[in-house]
Amino acid sequence: MTKLVTLSYNASMRTAKISELKANLSAHIKYVKRGKDVLILDRNTPVARLTSVGSIDGYDERTRRLIAKGILSPPIEPRKQDEEWPEPPGPTCITREMMDQVWREERDDR
Repeated sequence: MTKLVTLSYNASMRTAKISELKANLSAHIKYVKRGKDVLILDRNTPVARLTSVGSIDGYDERTRRLIAKGILSPPIEPRKQDEEWPEPPGPTCITREMMDQVWREERDDR
């Protein structure tokens, strides 16, 4: 039996048990194509989410193939052009001296 559950304030998501999903997969896929998500339950425990890939029309052929194979995932929301990439956390690189010390310690432990 498919139900709608509230996950957060003003957000609801359709749920489906695995057996119900298998029996009505086409209906759930049509629902997902409209931009909705389906939370999949195994014995009333959430185990997966069925979600739409979205439009892949703006991508080149190679990228579309990678998305179709599941190797790439398109972004949920496009990145704003004026937005900068975040800096990675921590030090930007490890010094040669630090790596020499790590290798020495590894060799000494053998």
